[in-house]
This record gives sequence, C-alpha cells and structure tokens, in this order.
Amino acid sequence: MRWVYASALSVLLVVELVGLGLFAKGFFPYKKSIPGFAGREDQPMDIGRGLNAPATAQHNNSGVSAEPQYDRLVLMVVDALRNDFVFGNESGMAYTQNLLRSGAALGFTAKAQAPTVTMPRIKALMTGTVPSFLDAVLNIAESDTSSSLKHQDNLLWQLKTHGGKEINMFGDDTWLRLFPDMFTRTDGTSSFYVADTVEVDTNVTRHVRPELERDDWGVVVLHYLGLDHIGHLAGPKSPLMRPKQREMDDIVRTVHEIVADQDRKRMAADAQAKPTLMVLLGDHAMNEIGNHGGNSQLETSTVFVFIGSGIAGQPMADHGRNALSKLLASNVQQSSLVSTLALLFGVPIPKNNLGLPLPELLGGYSDRERLHMLQTVSAQIYGLVRANENNAVAVDLQQIIANPAVYAKADCSHIDTAGSQMQCKYEAALAMHRQASSNTDVSNVERAYYEFMELASTHLSRASSGYNLQLMTMGLVLMVATVLGFAVLCQFGGTSLIHFKSRRLAVSLPAVGMWATYLLSTLSSSLIEEEHQFWYFWVQTLLALRLATNGGRYRTLAQMAAFRVVRAWNQTGQFWAGEPDVRQYLNVPENAWLVWVLAVVTLGAINAAAWALHRRYRRSVLWSRAFRGLLAYAS
Repeated sequence: MRWVYASALSVLLVVELVGLGLFAKGFFPYKKSIPGFAGREDQPMDIGRGLNAPATAQHNNSGVSAEPQYDRLVLMVVDALRNDFVFGNESGMAYTQNLLRSGAALGFTAKAQAPTVTMPRIKALMTGTVPSFLDAVLNIAESDTSSSLKHQDNLLWQLKTHGGKEINMFGDDTWLRLFPDMFTRTDGTSSFYVADTVEVDTNVTRHVRPELERDDWGVVVLHYLGLDHIGHLAGPKSPLMRPKQREMDDIVRTVHEIVADQDRKRMAADAQAKPTLMVLLGDHAMNEIGNHGGNSQLETSTVFVFIGSGIAGQPMADHGRNALSKLLASNVQQSSLVSTLALLFGVPIPKNNLGLPLPELLGGYSDRERLHMLQTVSAQIYGLVRANENNAVAVDLQQIIANPAVYAKADCSHIDTAGSQMQCKYEAALAMHRQASSNTDVSNVERAYYEFMELASTHLSRASSGYNLQLMTMGLVLMVATVLGFAVLCQFGGTSLIHFKSRRLAVSLPAVGMWATYLLSTLSSSLIEEEHQFWYFWVQTLLALRLATNGGRYRTLAQMAAFRVVRAWNQTGQFWAGEPDVRQYLNVPENAWLVWVLAVVTLGAINAAAWALHRRYRRSVLWSRAFRGLLAYAS
C-alpha cells in the first residue's frame, strides 16, 4: 500500500504546484510592451496643416517639430516627499512656497501608483509605464541587474541620445542600477542604511555647487534620502522632519539661484541658448507612521514643482496660511512627467509611455505646435493600444484627411470592444484636428485628444497592473482540491484529521475554518497590508474556544488580556496605521516614568521566573547561570 500512498501524494504535489503557478500568473500580470527606442522618424506627420505655421517651426519629412523650450534640466528627487510637506501649513519649505505664491513656479500633487517604493517609482517616472509588484521585490535586491532599463526606452536615454545631454547623478544608487553607462559623473549612496539621516544627504549636497557651476552638463539628477529615513525612524511628525524640510528648501534656493545666474550669462552670450528647468519631485510619499509601499492616500500623494524661466504660474492674491491648500487637491498622474519633459526638450517620447502631457506647461507654444504635440503623444499611446488590443487596427491618415467630417462626427459611445472604441476616439480627434481653424476649434481638439489619451491610459494601466481573476480562481480551486485530497488520503490511511469527540472537535473544526477563511482572504486586495488583522481575530477566537472547552480559565483569560495589550501596542497596516496606540502614549516625554516602571517590572518578572526555575531544577545550575548571564547582557 505504500506505493499507492506515495503515488497519490506525488499527484497531489503536482496539482498543488500547477495551482500555485496559475495563481502566480494571474497575480503578476504580463505587460505587453513595444521593444526598441523611439526616434525622430516615429513622429507623425502634422495632420493640421490648415493652421498657420509659426516662424520658429522646423519642417522635416515628419511634419513640424517645435523648438525645445529648455536647454538643461535639474531633477531634484526628495525621497518620500509628501504633498503636505511642500504645500501644507506646517511645511518648512518657505522659499518653495514663496515661488509658488508669486507664480514663479507651478505645483501639482502627483499621484503615484502602488507599489510605492523607490525602484518602481523611478521606472515609472522615466518610462511613463505602470510598475508591478515584482519591481517592489527587486527593489530590495541591491545587487540585482535584471530590472535594468538599459534596453528599455526611457527619458534619460532620449535626452542623452537625441538631446545630446551630458547626464550626471548624485544620490540614491538605485539610479546607477537602473541606468548603467548612462551617467558621466556619479556619486551613489545606499538607501538601506535608514539610521543615517545626515551624511546620506550631505554626500549629495557637497556636489551641488561644484557641479552646477560647470558649463558641460545637460541634466543633473539629485536624489535625497534623508527625509525618507526620518519617516522610517520616527514618522512624519518627528522633531527632525521640519529641519530636514528646511534643509531641502535651502537646496532648492541654492539650485535656483545658481541656474538663474548661469542662464542670464549663457543667454546674454548666446542668443540661441535656452533656460534651465528645475523639477522638485518625490518618488512616493509616506503614511502616518512613516512607511510606504501600499496604495493609501498618504503614500501615493507626492509632488511636482516646476521652477524656471517661462513657467507661467498664477500669482496668488491671498498669501495667507491656507493659500496653497488648493494644490493639495490638484492631482495629476506621476507618469505625466515623461511626455511633458520630452515635449519641452524636443526629444522623442519613450515608446511605452502612458502619461499625458501637462497642459499648463505647454502654454508657451503656438496652437499648431501644441496640437501637433498632442497628436504625437496620442500616436505614441495608440501604438500601445494596438500592441495590447487585437481589434485595434492601423489608422489610415489619408482617409481621415480626405473625409474629416465623417470621422469627426462618429459616435464612439456605442462601441462595445475597448480597442475599437479607443480607435474611434483617436480617429475623431485626428479629424477634428484636421478641421481646426479657430481658437474654439483648437480647444475642442485639445479636449478630444485628452479624452482619447485618458481613456487609453486608464485602460492600459488597469490591464498591466490588474489581476487575472480567472487564472487566480483556477489556481485556488486546484490548491483547495489538493488539500481536500490530502485530508481524504489521511482519513483512509488511519490518520484522521477530524475527530468527532467534543473537545477534539472544538479544536479541529476551528482549525479547518481558520484555513478556509485564510484561503478566502487571499482574494482580498488588502491582504498584504492587513493580514495581521486575520491572525489577531483567530488567536483570540482559539483562546476563547479553549476557555470554553478546557480548564485553566484564569491562565487563558490572562493570555487573552495580554494579547489584547500586545495588539494595541503598535498600530500597523494601512487603514488604522494612524490610530492612537500604546507606543505613541509611551513616547510622550511626560510618560517616560511609565516606560521605566514597565522596564523594571519586566526585568523583575524575568528574574523571578529564572529564580523559580533555578529552585525547581537545582541540578540545572549551568543552565540557570547561562540564562541569568544572557538576561544581564540583554538588560
């Protein structure tokens, strides 16, 4: 009979592995992407030739390409920079706030997508794509090179190859792993020594003035980690947080003053020179206890602040306490950075970008240039639609040019398939662009392009970051079948899992219930953040059943009370992370005496228990001495 059971166990193991594989395939969706790098030849022909072309337009065989508005770029990334750290009333970034109030800077709340950790967010910021949870895993492996963007189209490659920029990077060494051979001068710092909140930023700041005062750079990336480390150590309300914000604000002032002075000199010496654009941004934010990784409102709300000549912000008449509060709700997608900067610097848009350009930053272009820019971004996004949707086909521009009225009046709302509906909206926007001849028409065309891009971006983002529930369900069914098969095998083999005696039944059936409910909890989108709540519930439930069916009631009650205190000691997860807990109460300076009392009582209890064991087992002298020595070392 042994070979029968061995064969059955082998079959169950294979079925279990197949189920696990199907579940993993559904949980980590495959993202279709377009290989290669975008080039000038990918820019579509300007379909709106009826508008008057500006004198600055450069004509080529692909249509019209507007001149770049900026020559140089400074990306200042402050890790975990939450929007209220810049726009809030308690912010320590006074200089940045003055720039926003005066209209010298444009600010937005930039919404990040989970997982909100550094590597996936940098990928999204430089490629315009949606990250995955596999990227979050790779974020931990400092030696990993499989996540490199060396062979993926990205903004830095475009700026270096088509923009002719020399790119330098100082700060988080994640950039060095993602972009090998991209930077000319570098100085990387590790992001995993969170106890360092000073030197990790000083190592970046010492390069700011020497590097920016040189005249051979085109892009400088500064990635500061200290604010994120403070959040991990003590949370966003730490006494160290405001001084760190003031430190970051001083760096914004320094960078702004240096590049403004250099721009005046360069543009006075060279009439063709363009100004420098500075972008202050965060890769992600943090929750109320300083952590990040999930998709809560606090973790995903970071910032974009655009600073530079030509930035047309709205000066604020009200400079009061709540003057910037509206920026806390001015949400844009973080992926918008890629297409916006590509247009401002006149380089091709990375092929897999899903971000929409920010219209507030395109006001310096003529109507024709702006519409052609929107056509270019729409064409790039429609390429992704065709790669992911079988029913989306190539658009015939000649047909649209010949019959624009037919396409412009098409009703796309009744089309069932997503690919065909997106194609219809794209063709309608192109037809309206072809017909545009007045300011009213221009605004309608812009609206039509943005409607298509928003629809396509949302659909593709969900497709690449959502779950395949069908595969996940199939995998769970196979795993459930495996467990049931194992139970039956044990039942017939004489090792029964369920005993129909009162006391054993009270333990065995809840165990089965706990397993079943845990299996169902894997379908929850909050399992990763709130799994501890499941175990809180079941530990107390099993203790209550033990109290009802066994002796030792006082001991069980004491265990239940102690577990309740442990549960309230430190609120974690996402939904209740900011709720009051024992840890916060003990961290208040006025309650320091209670911490000492608890420490003395705990050490006294441990010593008393050790002494009792010593008296009970007098022959175990060596063990007792070792235990007390360990206790003395720990205390």
